Amino acid sequence: MSSRIWIEEADAVLVSGEQAMVYLNGQISAGIESLVLGQAQRSLLLEPDGTLIAPLGVQKLGENDYALFSPFGTGVEVQKRLERFRLRTKVSFAFRSGCTLHLSGGSEVETAELSRIVDHKIDGSASSPQRQVGEIFVKEHYFTVGGSEIAGFLSDVEFFDRSMTARILAGEPAWGFEITAGMNPMELGELYIRSSADFSKGCYTGQELIARVDSRGYRTPRRLSNFLIRFLDRESTTLDGLEFDVDGKPAFTIASYRYYDRSNCGIALGFIHRLGGEYFAKVSTGLCDVYSVELGTLDKALESAQR
Repeated sequence: MSSRIWIEEADAVLVSGEQAMVYLNGQISAGIESLVLGQAQRSLLLEPDGTLIAPLGVQKLGENDYALFSPFGTGVEVQKRLERFRLRTKVSFAFRSGCTLHLSGGSEVETAELSRIVDHKIDGSASSPQRQVGEIFVKEHYFTVGGSEIAGFLSDVEFFDRSMTARILAGEPAWGFEITAGMNPMELGELYIRSSADFSKGCYTGQELIARVDSRGYRTPRRLSNFLIRFLDRESTTLDGLEFDVDGKPAFTIASYRYYDRSNCGIALGFIHRLGGEYFAKVSTGLCDVYSVELGTLDKALESAQR
């Protein structure tokens, strides 16, 4: 697998005050007590019923100062939600723009080297812990500056990629595609939730749904998946629909799609639906065969498709 870097624009809500850590710990899914200066952690901001408001990156800026990075366009809702439960708490909020830089590599060493390059080129980057998604490793860096500025710092990095293709290959869901307001976050799967929620800390708003589904084994009606599309007509490159049915019921829903000419296949990210108690591995139409692929293993599936 080749190394990949891509950028997503973000909103940043700055949280300050002597009770900032305690307050945030009761509102977001991640535990942040152990964060050191400059470190970041993935998290979720939830409604009381457990549905999603926005995914977050939480960066410690100072002793009583944090930045909450959320997808571009969601910062206002994040701030409103945090202010709603602030009663008599010594904490304040401010808003600014930012960006998230995603790194992916085929090994821990490879991803760590990407992170080292970013740290060397860009002063003051804050990274989240490295995590494994399928057969790849992923890490994020967060910045309270825009994506174009960060791209400028990395303009001489050969593997730099701002495309959706890199994100699909890495099995990383994105806002407005696989992640949306009001969804059940557990549909993103155990790996995503386990990297974004602390199951040993105290209570936080929206915790009940997370805890209940985790204890029952993530048997949600649908779950996030990669897809490989093999066209029956070798000249085809586009899908004629994003829903693939079995007996009139949706089995696969495509959210992000790109044609991958290196393998003459389509690659996608979306959801598989549980039908009759099981998830289907393949759906065939008169135009293509669509295979569900475990998150982060598309590179391996593409190698097989080339043979």
